[in-house]
Amino acid sequence: MPRIYTISVNGKGRFPCRADQTIVDAGHQAGFGFPVACRNGVCERCAGTLTYGHVQQRNHTLHAGDTEGTEVLYCVALPLSDCEITVPEVTAPGELPVHNVNCQILEIKALNHDVSRAWLQLPAGKRIQWHAGQYLMLNLHGECYPFSIANHCDGRKLELHIRHGDDNSAAQNIMASLKADSTVSVTLPAGVRYIDTAPERPVWFICGSTGFAPVKAMVERLIAVDFAHPVRLFWGARTPEDLYLPNLPIQWTGVLKDFEATTSLSDIRHPDHAQGLVHEAALAALSEPTLPLFFLGGSPPMAWAVFDALVAEGVPAQNIHCDVFDYAPRD
Repeated sequence: MPRIYTISVNGKGRFPCRADQTIVDAGHQAGFGFPVACRNGVCERCAGTLTYGHVQQRNHTLHAGDTEGTEVLYCVALPLSDCEITVPEVTAPGELPVHNVNCQILEIKALNHDVSRAWLQLPAGKRIQWHAGQYLMLNLHGECYPFSIANHCDGRKLELHIRHGDDNSAAQNIMASLKADSTVSVTLPAGVRYIDTAPERPVWFICGSTGFAPVKAMVERLIAVDFAHPVRLFWGARTPEDLYLPNLPIQWTGVLKDFEATTSLSDIRHPDHAQGLVHEAALAALSEPTLPLFFLGGSPPMAWAVFDALVAEGVPAQNIHCDVFDYAPRD
């Protein structure tokens, strides 16, 4: 029986590898995505660095730290010990590769007084995927701007919701660039808080303003997988006009098996909406705090305030998901 070693790759995870098995083959069996083409060590797509351990590459033994062992071709390398390796472009199970591409700007259309929808198109001939709820980076004038992708992965088009009010000069500059240019550089996907396969429990969304964008993508994904559990949406804004796609939740009611939407306004002059902060409306409806998965969309202060309120109500912290927790962590 061949000995089994443990391979650690890019700090993203580990997988077992038999002594008579190439590291690429073992990684693929474990769900890791190694860049490969020829599988015989010629194209060097799988080349990487051995930072710990020893491998057999064809007729040579390579050791971490040796000058000769700096670069290893993992499609023809067999482990001789536990190893730690670094390989560019490797993806962990469930992770999607990141791409930097130029997208065509198809259309920009106002949705209300200060939110516009931009449609971008990915280049043909390159398979690019993202999970519902992930975001991208617009690369403009040497700066990177994160925007949630507002549609689930179903083709080459990317939908963005951009709030560009008078209080947001950066977004106004972004809009000016998108209107003036025919293409834009984009890096995607990013983010680890998303929906791919259907969760086995209810899903609650709590969002404010254009925090609705990732929620839209995740709801579309739930529709695509014929989600059968309850879905609850709580969307907060200041005025009814700030709810820039008001008919979408109505449409979802007729598609999802168990869907309810609540809109909450800080402007209390509209009794046909819930009044006050959006998470207060969610807490008022919450009877089983340990049951749902919560996905939040909004600014860092809003997301952390909702997180604290949910935890105080008895919601397990691990059931609350928002990319803010990753790109804007608290000290």
